[in-house]
Amino acid sequence: MEGRLGMDVLVLYYRGEPLREFPLNGRPLEVGRALACDIVVHDDLVADRQLVVRRRGAEVVAYDVSDGPSRSPRRVGPDCALALGRHHALGRAQSVATRAKVRTPHTDMVALPTSPGGAVYLALDDGSGRRLRLGEHPVHIGSDPEANDFALTDPTVSARHFRLDPDGQGFVLRDLDSSNGTWVEGMLVRAVRLEAGARIRAGRTNMRIHRERSVGSGALVVASPVMKRVMAEARDYASVSWPALIVGPSGSGKEGVARTLHDAGARSAGPFVALNAGGVPRQLIESELFGHEQGAFTGADSVRAGLFEEARGGTLFLDEIAELPLDLQSRLLRVLENFEVRKVGADRARTIDVRIVSATHRDLRSMVTEGTFREDLYYRLARLMITVPGLSERPEDVPLLAAHFLDEIVPEVGTRHLSDEAIVRLLAHPWPGNARELRNVVTAAAIAVPGEVIQRGDVEIALARLAVPGTELSGAAGLAAVVERHGGNLAAAARSLGIPRSTLRGRLTA
Repeated sequence: MEGRLGMDVLVLYYRGEPLREFPLNGRPLEVGRALACDIVVHDDLVADRQLVVRRRGAEVVAYDVSDGPSRSPRRVGPDCALALGRHHALGRAQSVATRAKVRTPHTDMVALPTSPGGAVYLALDDGSGRRLRLGEHPVHIGSDPEANDFALTDPTVSARHFRLDPDGQGFVLRDLDSSNGTWVEGMLVRAVRLEAGARIRAGRTNMRIHRERSVGSGALVVASPVMKRVMAEARDYASVSWPALIVGPSGSGKEGVARTLHDAGARSAGPFVALNAGGVPRQLIESELFGHEQGAFTGADSVRAGLFEEARGGTLFLDEIAELPLDLQSRLLRVLENFEVRKVGADRARTIDVRIVSATHRDLRSMVTEGTFREDLYYRLARLMITVPGLSERPEDVPLLAAHFLDEIVPEVGTRHLSDEAIVRLLAHPWPGNARELRNVVTAAAIAVPGEVIQRGDVEIALARLAVPGTELSGAAGLAAVVERHGGNLAAAARSLGIPRSTLRGRLTA
């Protein structure tokens, strides 16, 4: 980056590496998360207006304005950079001295390997589950579903917004002259090498680079013989593109099996798009699935691609398929028969190339008998069927899953391990909520424990705190174990459970 000889600059650092220079030309510079700031840092630990940096004589000082009126200023210099959020910092230098070492954004991040660490994905950061597996070929991202590998339904995103290029060491993001730019970790960039966890923003859409570690068998963490058979079955079924139905209790890992069907087959380079049919309002689900034309209904201000189009060349995962209304069951049946979709308000249908994988925890055959699920659709969806057992039927998976969940939260809470007694207690629990319940329990225990080792008592406390009313652990037996953990001290036990002592005493004697 070019600068005038001897000119003071602020240097924004990312993970200890200089990222970008900002000239100090006499005007105060605002630093914060708000887009109106001179130096924008996208980090949820940074306030909208965090700092005001200005000259004071020969010094450069920063005023913290995050809590209203500024406090005592701090000096900014090359030897005392100020931390900003999780990974950023702000320092001072002269551009002539930093020209050789302050790098422009296209070289500031470390490489993201594509092989040993598991599959790498570009994922929407909105909880939808939409993601695109990155491989050996460039992928294009933008709002035009015909021109991109990953289409974004965001009117503020350009038709072709940015591209991700593999280069043998990782992936490089290149902005494609978009109308409002592409941002990586809060910095407006033209080209940048990405690292795992990197946050990307195009228009109003937030994305993240995600690496899925190769742990256990396939897309799930498994050790039990029964689940190894399930995963082997899924990999066998991945060789074809026929519809598949995955049946199992809630939280048992049905989506993980669906991802294995996708990742182990020829469609792995395409998108994996997920929809929870029970989590979308009835009036919106048709538009979500099939898309709509501009003006098709009140509020349809622009053309929207449906999930069938977004999943082109990949897999569409329809979770909780039993919740799909009957009229939409008819439309889905026609799609499976004709391989065509028609947007709401469209005059013509479009051919699709998508594998349909659905899942449910309900008995669809009973629903067919009751008349609440179409028999012809059932047989179309269940051309291949996989049954996933609950966690109580595969106790061998509990220790491995628990360790995996603890490993996931190391960045937030630090390293945690389960004692042998804690594992025995986990194995004794029936896990009606399956893997989701296990994740919640070990996470709660990891947050509460003061050291690295989670003991049996810590598990008891987490189980009691998270127990559903009416279950064994919300009764006297489970609560008595918590009191025992605290040496019989009711007050301490009640504090650990987050309830009044009188309430604990009442539950123990009920």
